[in-house]
Amino acid sequence: MSNASDSEPRPETTEQTETIPIVDLEPPLALPPLPPAEDEWGSVPERTNVDASPFPFARCGTIPAILGVCSLLLLVLCAFFGYHYFQSVPLSEKKLKSLNQWIESFKNKAETFIRVQKILDENTETLKWLQNQNVYLLEALEELKTMQGDRCGHSLNNWVQYRDHCYHQTAEMVSWLNCSDLCVTLNATFLKTERGILMSIMKLLAENHTWLGLSYREEDNKWRWEDGSFPSPELHLPQPSLDFQGKCVYANVHTIGTDNCTRPYSCLCEKAVR
Repeated sequence: MSNASDSEPRPETTEQTETIPIVDLEPPLALPPLPPAEDEWGSVPERTNVDASPFPFARCGTIPAILGVCSLLLLVLCAFFGYHYFQSVPLSEKKLKSLNQWIESFKNKAETFIRVQKILDENTETLKWLQNQNVYLLEALEELKTMQGDRCGHSLNNWVQYRDHCYHQTAEMVSWLNCSDLCVTLNATFLKTERGILMSIMKLLAENHTWLGLSYREEDNKWRWEDGSFPSPELHLPQPSLDFQGKCVYANVHTIGTDNCTRPYSCLCEKAVR
C-alpha cells in the first residue's frame, strides 16, 4: 500500500503572487473647467433666502444694533450732563466768591465787635471812676450848699450864692408889685440892679418864670431897674414904646421876656453875704 501511495502523482504547487495596486498618494491637479459655450450661458436664477428676515439689520444681528443705540444714548447723556456742568461752573464760582465775601465781612464784624467789647470794658472802669467822683462831688456840693446857706442866712430852698450876694427864687407866686414885700419877709430885697451878673444868675434859676426888678417907665418911655439904672443890651429887651405900659420883665433859665405886671410869678430876691 505504501507503494501505491507513492506511485500517485503529487500535485504541483505553483507559487501564486498577489498583485497590490499602487495607489498614487498625491491627488491629481484639478484643472479649471472650460468655460461653457456662448449659447450655453443662460440667465442665472436669483437665489432667494426663504429664511431671511424682513429687516436689514437682522443679517448683522440685533446685539450690535442694541449696543450702538446704548452707545448713542450714553453719548447724549454725557453731552447733556457736560453742558449743565459747564453751565453751573460760573454760578458755582460766583457763589463761592459771594461766600468768601460774606466770610470776610463776618471776620471784619467779629474783629469790630471784639474792639468794641474791649473799649466797653475800658469804659466800664472809667464809668466806675466817674461814679465815685460823682458821689464825691455831690457830697462836696451838699457841704457847699450848707455853708452857703449859713452865710446867706437860714438854709432855705432855692438859695444860691454868687460872688458876694445870695439869691433866692421864691416858691410863692405873686404879682410884680408884691415882690418887694415878699422879699422883705425873707430878710432880702427885690432884685433891683443888674450889675452884670444877671446872665450868670439865670443859669441857677428853675424853669418857671421869675419876676425881676425891671419894668417899663411911662414917664420917660424907658426900661429901668428899681435903682433907676438902665438894662444892658445883653438882655435884648424890645424897643420901649407906649405899647409896653404896665409891662414888667421876667426871666427863666433860657430867656428874658415881658408880661403884664399883674401876672403871678416867682420873685428873685437878693441879699449880701454876711
